[in-house]
Amino acid sequence: MLPIYLKDRDFTPPEDTVYYLLTRDGLFLVKRTPFFEAVVPAAGIPWLEPQGPEIRLGAPPLPAALLLQAVAFFRAVYARYESEAVALLAWRETTRTYELVVPHQTVGGGHCDYEVREFPAGLMRLGTIHSHAGVEAFHSLRDSQDERFEDGFHLTIGNLDTDLTLSCSVVVQGGRGQIPPERLFSPYPIPWEQAPPEAEWIGEVDRKVTPLLPPIEFGP
Repeated sequence: MLPIYLKDRDFTPPEDTVYYLLTRDGLFLVKRTPFFEAVVPAAGIPWLEPQGPEIRLGAPPLPAALLLQAVAFFRAVYARYESEAVALLAWRETTRTYELVVPHQTVGGGHCDYEVREFPAGLMRLGTIHSHAGVEAFHSLRDSQDERFEDGFHLTIGNLDTDLTLSCSVVVQGGRGQIPPERLFSPYPIPWEQAPPEAEWIGEVDRKVTPLLPPIEFGP
């Protein structure tokens, strides 16, 4: 087996003619001969066991009732502004329960902006739930950019005016993985028809009028 060295600030190249070097940029194989010294990327260390990206959920299931509260809020915003909206998913340690926190937000068109504030002590932010208004649930490029630095669950609810759709993912260190909803929620399937008709947080929403782009003019 070849030796493995870590390239930290105090690293000094060893006398070994062949070795692995683990760096901030990945794993490399170093070879030294009388004629050259090479540092080349290494795909892995062959005598170790393989490992791919994975996530194992250790938290209690998310209650479907919490998602239905979010649906009620999203529908209220959609009915008034025909826009997306966002709610934050939180965990209260003292009671070991999930909660929704709806931040003050401005909405318009196909997006919403919300205020980012510190959560009070005892309440941990776990991610986001946002709507896609009348569009199918998926994670858009903007969603990925907004969520890439926030470890946690990120859920999207779409088709608010027809058959609801749901997309669930988890983000860790900028990497995103899809999670089947049945692994997150209890009970499942989600009883969408039990969503309450109104939402108490509608006062947190302001409308932001998004101006249309000027028309394209053709001609000489």
